[in-house]
Amino acid sequence: MTKKKKLTYLFIIIILLVIGIGLWIKHTQTRERTLTIGIYTGSSWDVPSGKPYHMIDYAIKKFKKEHPHTIIKYESGIPREDYRDWLSEKIIEEQMPDLVIVPSHDFNLLASEGAFKNIGPMMSRDKISSNEFYHSALEAGQYKKKQLALPYEANPTLMVMNKTLLSKLKLRTTNENWTPEEFYQTCHKVSHNNSDKKYYGVTSNYNWQDAQLAYGNQLFSKDDNKLQLTSSKAHDGFSLTENLTNDVALRNVTSQLFDEGKVAFMPLGLAQYRTYTSYPYYITRDNNFRWGCTKMPGIKGAKSTPMPTTLFAISSKAKNPGAAWQFMKLLCTDKDVQQELMKTNMGSSVLPSVVKSKKTQKILDKELIDHRNLAVKKLDVITKNGAVTPKFKDYNDKLDELDYKIQNALKAGNLETQLFNIQSQVNQSISN
Repeated sequence: MTKKKKLTYLFIIIILLVIGIGLWIKHTQTRERTLTIGIYTGSSWDVPSGKPYHMIDYAIKKFKKEHPHTIIKYESGIPREDYRDWLSEKIIEEQMPDLVIVPSHDFNLLASEGAFKNIGPMMSRDKISSNEFYHSALEAGQYKKKQLALPYEANPTLMVMNKTLLSKLKLRTTNENWTPEEFYQTCHKVSHNNSDKKYYGVTSNYNWQDAQLAYGNQLFSKDDNKLQLTSSKAHDGFSLTENLTNDVALRNVTSQLFDEGKVAFMPLGLAQYRTYTSYPYYITRDNNFRWGCTKMPGIKGAKSTPMPTTLFAISSKAKNPGAAWQFMKLLCTDKDVQQELMKTNMGSSVLPSVVKSKKTQKILDKELIDHRNLAVKKLDVITKNGAVTPKFKDYNDKLDELDYKIQNALKAGNLETQLFNIQSQVNQSISN
C-alpha cells in the first residue's frame, strides 16, 4: 500500500470518527433535553371528561416558555383502568417515563418497590414549604418518612343532603361541626318519622370505614401497621355502623333512592357532586328537591373526610430528573396551573390559596345549579379535614380482606363477637 493510500484511509477514518462523535453528542444532548411523562386519559374520578389532555397540554405550553429547548413526550390513549399494567410493563422493561401520574390506590405498592425518587431534598433546595399544600394531600405522597410524590388533584368526600326532605320532616340541616351522634340521630328520625318506612337516613355507601374515621380511629398502627379493632374509638365506630344498618333492616339504600328524594344523606366525592349538580347532567337525573352539602360527621379533631389524591412522582431511574422536577413543580405548585385544573377538572386543587380564591368561587357559582351550597370557605374546611391512608405495601389488599370479613359479620349479626378473631387473622398476614 502506497503512502498516499495510507493517508487517504487515515483521513477517512478520522472523518468517520468525527461524524460518529458528533452524532453521539447530538444523541446525548437530545436525550438530556427530552422529558418523558406517563399519564392516562380521562378523569381520575370516573366522571365525564370532554378534554382529557387539556391540563397536560396547558402545562406543557406554559413550561415551554421558560424551557424552550426541552422536548416533552407523552403517550396518549392509555385508559385509566389499563394504566397500572402499562406502567408495570414499562418498569419491567426499564423504560419507565421520567415523570408519572400516580393514583393514590397504586402509590403504596410502587413506593415500596423503590419506583420513585425522594424529592425531599429538591423541595428543601427550592424552598417549597409543606404549608403550600393541604396537609393530607401532601402526606398522600409520603412513604417511610420520605416525600416521594407531590399531590396534583384531590377528591374530598362531601356529605350531600336532601334539604327538601329534611325540611318536610321538620329536621334542621347541619353545619360543618356535626358529631357522629348528631348524624345518627338525624338518620334515625328520618327512618322512623314515617309509618310506611318510605324514607331512609343515609345511603349504604356510608360504610364502616367512614364510621371509623368519624371517631378518629386509625385502623392500622403507624408504628407496626398492626390492625386495631378493639379500641374504644373502634367500638364507637362499629356501633354507629350497626345502628345505621339496623335502621334500614339490611336494605341496600342506593344512590337511585337518593335521586328519587327518599334518602336524607349520601356521601359523594367533590368531582361527582360538581358533575351531577351542574348542567347538563343535573337535568338528566330528574331531581325535584334542593341539594345541600357539608363536611362528613366526626368528633372534634378527627380527620373524617376520605380524600383520594392523584400524585406525580419522578422515576428513580429517570434519564432527565432535573426537567422532571421542574415540570412537576409547575403541575403541582403553580397557581395558574392549579387554577386551570379547578376550572377544567372536577376535583379540587391541592393548594389552599387556589381553593379559597375568588376565581374558584366564580367557577363554582357558574357551574352549580344552586351555588350557595358550596362556598369556597366550606370547601376549604372540608379539604382540610382530609384523612390520610396508612402507608405499607399491601394496605389495599389487607383493607379488601378486612372489608370482606366485616361485611359478612354485619350480615350475620355477630360483628361484635367476631372483631377480635378478624383482627388476629388479618394481622397474621400483614407484611411491611
